[in-house]
Amino acid sequence: MIDLKNTKFGEVKTKIHEASMIYKGIERLYGDLNPLMKKVEDYRSAISPFLSLKKAASMCHHPNDVGKEKAMCSEQVKLEQSQLAMVHANLDALNEKHEGAA
Repeated sequence: MIDLKNTKFGEVKTKIHEASMIYKGIERLYGDLNPLMKKVEDYRSAISPFLSLKKAASMCHHPNDVGKEKAMCSEQVKLEQSQLAMVHANLDALNEKHEGAA
């Protein structure tokens, strides 16, 4: 549980104290897992809303970013409309040429 090898020398006493507290807690729970399961469930129920909010927040876009994306999309649409107009003009010219040759 607690890795003393990776602990700084000055923190060893604290880690040993923490370990003894953990072991005492485990000894008290021996045979009855309900208190531990309740702690885990309490933690899960407390942290789940936080994680959900964090996930939702990560999917939100800042209004400035949305505005920039909208402007980029509008520019792309204008460019495509311009190219489409050129294609229609070329098609009209070819149709006139074809009609004139017929």
